[in-house]
Amino acid sequence: MPVFISHSFENRPEFENMTDALELRGVPFWNPAEIRPGGSLREQLRAAVEQCRLCIFIATRKSIGSSWCGAELGAFWGAGKPIIVYLAEASLTDEELPQIVQGDVWERRISKIAERAKEILAQSTSLGGAGLAKRGSSVSQLTVEQLENMIAGAVSLAAATAKDKGVASTFDEVGSAARNAAGKVLAGFQASEASKGARDDWRNRILWVDDRPQNNGYERKAMESMGLQFTLAESTDEALHLLSTRRFAAIISDMGRKEGPREGYELLKAVRAKDKTTPFFIYAGSSAPHHRREAALRGAQGSTNVAEELIDMITRSLPAGPDLGSPSMDAAEAGR
Repeated sequence: MPVFISHSFENRPEFENMTDALELRGVPFWNPAEIRPGGSLREQLRAAVEQCRLCIFIATRKSIGSSWCGAELGAFWGAGKPIIVYLAEASLTDEELPQIVQGDVWERRISKIAERAKEILAQSTSLGGAGLAKRGSSVSQLTVEQLENMIAGAVSLAAATAKDKGVASTFDEVGSAARNAAGKVLAGFQASEASKGARDDWRNRILWVDDRPQNNGYERKAMESMGLQFTLAESTDEALHLLSTRRFAAIISDMGRKEGPREGYELLKAVRAKDKTTPFFIYAGSSAPHHRREAALRGAQGSTNVAEELIDMITRSLPAGPDLGSPSMDAAEAGR
């Protein structure tokens, strides 16, 4: 699957520098030169977005102001495909970036962007990227119980999404949300299956810390349909006790609890004093860019208040081998 490079045509030099870096590493990319004269530009771009696994956004003031780039980013975001932000114009601030990518990790070095793209494509191949495309064959191998769980999970995720929006939805919007949720549940199920070990049941076990666990029932139901298991804790002390006796694939924490308004960070600090690798995610009332940055600087792998984003973060973090591996890009690149 090639890489899609979203850019303004006025940023041709930056585009060519990026393609040179990708070619040097053997990373395939879609070239706008493939656009056929006389055909519909809209349809050809849509086809290119569908066949590409990820998007590299060359961020300049020209591209930020481009309606075409906005549509391309929206298409990748809506499909749940990763977007890598190349900050080609150094004076840009995070607040000036398109809202879809605000708070995400960006990079100024072309070489690092190209390496990250290569990693993502390799991960897609190793997890059986073709399996996502051939959904019929994947579903045919599920048991009735697994399929029932996945349907229940999709409904739960759609409900959690509606809860996030806090507004009534039209029939078409509900249908679209359900289809999107079903795709995410299937992808999460496949990631969960790929992470299972013969004796390492911790690989699918998540510690969720929240003094009001009933507020996250839809989210847990959606992820349980993917094969994940949850252990609940209602306080920092209870969470630390569980962590001292059991191993977990990831930790989810709220922010404010009875113990204090920033107790999520207190737990994160205590965890990172002994454990630098277990993925830690904040699921709280804000996804503001400065909250995401602060969470990353403190050692978290992500911070959000959106159910779909949380589920994407968790499924991407699942360990696939005997070791937990390196921290996610969010934490590793937080110092920029």
